[in-house]
Amino acid sequence: MKEPVYDEHQKLIGHFSKDKYLKRVALEAIDGNTYSVPEQELTLKNNRWVVAKPLSAFVKLSAYLKQQEHVDEMSDESFPASDPPDFTLGKNETS
Repeated sequence: MKEPVYDEHQKLIGHFSKDKYLKRVALEAIDGNTYSVPEQELTLKNNRWVVAKPLSAFVKLSAYLKQQEHVDEMSDESFPASDPPDFTLGKNETS
């Protein structure tokens, strides 16, 4: 679920989703860029998620995500790389 994120002036700056494996969130900004933000940079104030630093202080993920999408697409197009070999369990009995 994507949660709205605001700056210290209560202006909506984007939405985030938590990465369950890392202690970071992917913040999708309203400018179209995605940033990697450490969890501890987000605080809950007045029932709103707030990030105090400007987005330029965080790593921009747009280029990385586009590259990963390209790799995933190429991988999907190459699957299966070849047909699997014929395989049966046991003996073939002739009648």
